[in-house]
Amino acid sequence: MTIKEIEPWGVNVPYIYLSTIMFLLGGISLIKFPFYHPYFMMIGAYSLYFGMIQRLFFPAKNYLPLHILALILLAIPISHYFQFLASIVLVITEIKALKDVKSYGSKFPVSTLVLSSPFLSAILWYFYINYWSLIIPLAVYILGVNIGVFTATLGVKPFFGLYQIPVLILLIISMFLPFFLAIALVYYFAFLMRKGIKRINWTSISVILVSLASMSALYLGDLSHAFFLDVMFPLFFSCITYSTARYNHEKVVYIIPLLLFAFFTRFINLQFSAIFLPIAYIYFLYLIKDTLGITGIKLGISKKYL
Repeated sequence: MTIKEIEPWGVNVPYIYLSTIMFLLGGISLIKFPFYHPYFMMIGAYSLYFGMIQRLFFPAKNYLPLHILALILLAIPISHYFQFLASIVLVITEIKALKDVKSYGSKFPVSTLVLSSPFLSAILWYFYINYWSLIIPLAVYILGVNIGVFTATLGVKPFFGLYQIPVLILLIISMFLPFFLAIALVYYFAFLMRKGIKRINWTSISVILVSLASMSALYLGDLSHAFFLDVMFPLFFSCITYSTARYNHEKVVYIIPLLLFAFFTRFINLQFSAIFLPIAYIYFLYLIKDTLGITGIKLGISKKYL
């Protein structure tokens, strides 16, 4: 094993730039070409996902060609088959990384949710049933990866391997019966806190509360936007900030009300509600700004740590 084989780089940084571009295109398309709005927004969401799963689980520079190929394919908003191919590249990267880890003799807790998400991504981008189905891999990943964040910030007891299977099954069922997403979230947080909370972290607590509150969409309607605004974005912002700019993690709590307003004001005034997500996203970028430069790309860490 050489140093080059385990040397990481900031693979998530170009993906964050891609997500920013796609979210911007999604906002513009909502005005001019609303048909393309969900496609751009979905690519933006998957950009955050691709970037962070590679940074946290297989960031080594010897996977650089695969990282770049996945980035290029994901960024092509012409056909869902490009996102399918990007997902296949992600699956290949994961398999290679797992083989490498095994060859090194290393052991780590198996996150069934995290490791299954690339396969689900490939399958569901290929069949492209509807946009709701594409939410499932995102939900599987963010719930899996945030177990580590909640464990570190709240002192809850983590669960891995077979214990994650019920959450995975509930999320897959929710592809056909959307209300099962609420059941999955309630089960997930209840099982995560089965031994209680040992520490107080207001960002993590607010993320849990807003995720559960979003399920009021079962009565209000618009479950897709409820997931994006009040489940996916809070969990992504919390996880990304904690893993790249931990010193700012507690400030993520100020983003949560903006995301809450972004969803619930949709039912009052759609145009007014549209201002909250851009503000939240810009503030998120501000919190991780020290990871987005040349140092962040080269070393995969915030320049504040140097």
